[in-house]
Amino acid sequence: MSAARRASDGDQGADGLQAALRAGRLDPVYVLYGDEPAAIRGALEQIRHTIIPPDDATATSMAAFNHERFDGVDVRSAAQVLEACAQLPMMSRLRLVELANPDDLGSKRTAADEDGPTSTREGALGALAEYIANPSPSTVLVIHGAGIDGRSKLVNAAKKSGWAHKFAALSHDRDAVDYTAAEVQRRQRSITPKAAQALVAAVGMKQTDLLQAIERVVLYVGDRPSISEDDVAAVVAKTREADVFALTDAVGRGRHNEALAILAAMFRAGERDTGTSMRLFALLARHMRLVFAASVAPRGQVPAVLGLPPFIANKYSEQAQQFSEARLRAAYAGLVRLDHDLKGGSYVAYASPYMAIQRWILEVCQALPGVAPRR
Repeated sequence: MSAARRASDGDQGADGLQAALRAGRLDPVYVLYGDEPAAIRGALEQIRHTIIPPDDATATSMAAFNHERFDGVDVRSAAQVLEACAQLPMMSRLRLVELANPDDLGSKRTAADEDGPTSTREGALGALAEYIANPSPSTVLVIHGAGIDGRSKLVNAAKKSGWAHKFAALSHDRDAVDYTAAEVQRRQRSITPKAAQALVAAVGMKQTDLLQAIERVVLYVGDRPSISEDDVAAVVAKTREADVFALTDAVGRGRHNEALAILAAMFRAGERDTGTSMRLFALLARHMRLVFAASVAPRGQVPAVLGLPPFIANKYSEQAQQFSEARLRAAYAGLVRLDHDLKGGSYVAYASPYMAIQRWILEVCQALPGVAPRR
């Protein structure tokens, strides 16, 4: 089934949502959820611009009266949101009410609030689900958040009318290429088919990663109307999972030259890429954890301890033979320090994660002659 069709579970695809918005068709409620935060933000922005066009002077001047935003963590009672939905628009056909992170509703409820209207989390979600069953015709309510449970009352209530929209990684390269071309076109640019394929091959099929890569390429080409393969190669770091796993495998085998070559390709543009560095760090930490587990697992029980098929678990057993306990401890200490540094503990590492990860690889692979690893 294409992404533009409604899924069998009641979700409507992101492409279908975009097509409806381009045609000016608005629903009274949208529940935007899934593990693609950048794609959710993009859809939210489209809804905002449809209701409050940025080039409409009257609409923008009245936005203070017709647009309210709430974050679940700051909402004491669902009544606050529902009262906003009940208000009539001023000099406009519709009001826009946004609620982010609904799962945090009621989290600030304390004994001191008993004199005022308050909601427990379940009570607030229930009240919102009741509203979704009978929404105001003059308000568009957008509930959004990557943490929304797809089985929640809100999603189930919205699914009944086709107002739930799940944003998940695309299933096929073909869909990802089409998605890339459509997003580039939405930014008043064009991209050659080979360039779109190269971009998908570089970053994978997660919409969030694709959108971030598209933004970088669009900034790179400036006023040029078309994006080429050379533009993609110059800007987009190669971070697809297969390449990341090749890097972690090279580290586990002590092949620092191979690991550094892959790392250099990932950070080809030389920019500070927080998304790339943190995703890579997570996989490096996982790899070393499995190597350590393989090193201490009883003979013949490595697959069971690692929870992996024997042909994969054996790879970690082979790599574990290259690590002494002291070397594994040093690798783990380096990961703890790298995590702290990449998250802002070190300005140098935060500004240049490539150099920080390169240093860790050299230490783990014992490729710094005469330099003792930091512990």
